[in-house]
Order: sequence, then structure tokens, then C-alpha cells
Amino acid sequence: MTSEDIALTGERQAAARRLLAAPLVTDRTHPEDFALIRTHSDWLIQRFWRVLGYELTVAADHARLAKTGLARPAARPLTRPSGADFTPRTYSYLALCLAVLVEAPETLTAARLADDVSAAAAEAGLTLDPRERMAERRAFSAALRKLAEWGAVGEHEGELAAYADDPAEEVVLTVHQEAVRSVVAHPPHAAADARAFVDEHDSADPAGEDAGEIALRRALAETAVVYRADLSERQRRRLANHQWRAAAELGDLLGCDTEVRAEGVALIMPADAAAEGVSAFPRADPVGQAALLLLERLVARLAPAQAAENGVEVPEDVLTAELAEVLDADDGARPGHGARSALRHEPDPDTLAARALRLLHDTALLHHPDPSGAPRSGWRLRAAAARYCGRPSGAPSPSPAQAGSAEASAGTAR
Repeated sequence: MTSEDIALTGERQAAARRLLAAPLVTDRTHPEDFALIRTHSDWLIQRFWRVLGYELTVAADHARLAKTGLARPAARPLTRPSGADFTPRTYSYLALCLAVLVEAPETLTAARLADDVSAAAAEAGLTLDPRERMAERRAFSAALRKLAEWGAVGEHEGELAAYADDPAEEVVLTVHQEAVRSVVAHPPHAAADARAFVDEHDSADPAGEDAGEIALRRALAETAVVYRADLSERQRRRLANHQWRAAAELGDLLGCDTEVRAEGVALIMPADAAAEGVSAFPRADPVGQAALLLLERLVARLAPAQAAENGVEVPEDVLTAELAEVLDADDGARPGHGARSALRHEPDPDTLAARALRLLHDTALLHHPDPSGAPRSGWRLRAAAARYCGRPSGAPSPSPAQAGSAEASAGTAR
């Protein structure tokens, strides 16, 4: 293979990794990535459909990868800039904003949009009004900031963060209607309830052999680690029969290696994936740093490589002690100092610990039956954690850059 062929392959795979991690890519949010996607659109459209059954649409100013299947296993809540999960109220404002913005003018103020959203809510029989109270306005602003993050709207004048605190702050928004229309990949339709709607889009274990193999590839691509024990009997058989073919297909699409062990399978992304910000773990942000430090300490104490299929129990006192070591911020030399300092705006001192534990749960390195409350009891360290061998107590912690490139990245962000 010539150097030109290698460069071409690398560009295509980098573009595919970006789309898998951020299914809506615009020329405003990721200009360099979007240029690559436009350049290699034919290859990406064909490969995503053949390998994962995902439909990719590339327009003049944005690209949208419409995913299907794995509605529950790969679903992650949207978050505010603080890291807090969206509440049902914030999701409602997001839906109302989308309904209004598809017919909005090219520019409008946040105050005008708040008026229109209030009218749309009343028409839908919802008691939501972003003009009434600060809590309502902040939920409304969080929805708008997410749309700005996706490139569906832009802050032409003023800042939405300031408007969230003071309604007198004038913010002029630019509306990118084609991107707004692409936010919802699967438009809603009549369903008995929310669970029935999700069930219609969940095809993690189809009966057909071809569909089942595609579902298996989706699981490998969208979840950090696929444990054999977590699969149905039918999918376990498919994994045993097709794991190397799936590894080859996904490697060609994403430029990843595949680690196959008795317990399961994980995709190992190239070192570039950390710099691209598309890896699931490790990550260089404060939460990722805290999670990596905690994981290393737990691995050193509990030896998950010798674990049973369901992992090693993490005693409550051990988890509490190790979290205290990681999050202690008495001075700049302590491991958790940078992470805690970056999150001092969080009202709850346990927020960083909760988010680090949730990250480890989402990447299948720790497990808890109900991780939302981040309790200290009931956690289990899973077998894949053994690849992050523990650093001796007292050893210096890695810098964010080192953590981002430590080994390779297991899995991809959803």
C-alpha cells in the first residue's frame, strides 16, 4: 500500500469515527471533520450501510448519521454544560424548540423564541413557560445550548449562558433550518407510550441471521465492551462464529483493532482517537481523569483478571477510601486536584465522584444495578478493567495528555 493509500484510508476512518461519536456534524461545529466527510461521502455512505445498517445523509452544511437498533444498550442521556443529565422538563423544551425552529426566520432573539415556545406548549397542553421563572428559563436555555453545540443554532449576538441568568440579556440566534430538521433522525409517530416507541426501534437481537450479524457489529461499535455473559444465547453463538469477520469489517471502517478474550470483545481505537475526542475511555477531561485514577487503584487492589463472569465485588469501604484518595484536593500535587478544581461550580461535593462512577459503568468497566444514584455499595469491577493495570499507591498521576493517549481507547463514544 502506498503512502497516498494509507493517508486516504486514515482520512476515511477518522471521518467515520467522528460520525459514530457525533452523528450530527456541521461545517460550524467540526469544519475540518465535515470537509473530510464531504470528500469521502460516497465511501462513508456505502460502508456505514453495509457494515452497520446506518443511513448517512450528507448535505451542503451538515452530515447526519441515522442510527437504528440498540435503543437501550447504547442510549446515554443528554447533559447540560455542568454535566448534569437533562430532566424531563429540559427534554420537553428541546422538543418544543425543534417544533418552533423548523418554521422560524433565519435570525431571531431568544426572547422571541421563548414567546413562541410558550405558545407551542400551551397548544400542546403543557404547563411550560420559559418566561415565568429562572428554573424554567435555565431548562429552556440548556436545550438551546445543546442545539448550539450540535450546530443547529448559533449565537449571533450575546450568549445563552448569560440569558439563562438574566432575561434582560439580549441574545440573537442564527437558525440553521436544515440542521434543525436533521436533529431528529427518526421523527416521532403515534405510539401507545414512550416504552412502546423505544421498543419499535430496539433491534439488539433480531431473529434473522444477516440482521443478527449487523446487530452484533452495532453492539461492538457502540458499546465499549461486549461481554459474552450479557448477550442472549443466540447472539453468543453469532459472536463465536462471526467475531473475526466483524473485527475485520469494523477495522476497515473505523481503523480499530479488536481485543478478543474469553469474557468478551472490545474495540481498541488508535491513539489518534483520544485527540479526536471520540474515544469512550480513557478521556482527558476532569471526569475521565478521576475515573482512570479510581480504576487503576481498584484494579491494583482487587485483581479483576481473575474475576468470574459477573466481576469482582468492590467492598463499600474500599470504594469509599479510594474515591477519597482520588478526589482529595488539599494541594496541587494530589491526584484529584485538577479534576475537582475544574468542577468547583458543582453544588454537590459528590458530583465528580458520581460522574466518574457513571462513566466507568457506561464503559462496562464497573457495574451497578442502578448507577444513577452512585451509591457506594453494590458495585462490581468487571474483567475488562484488568487492562488498566494499577499504579502503585503514591505514584504520580498522568497528565491529561498522557491519560488521553494511555494505551488505546476501548470502544467509541456513542
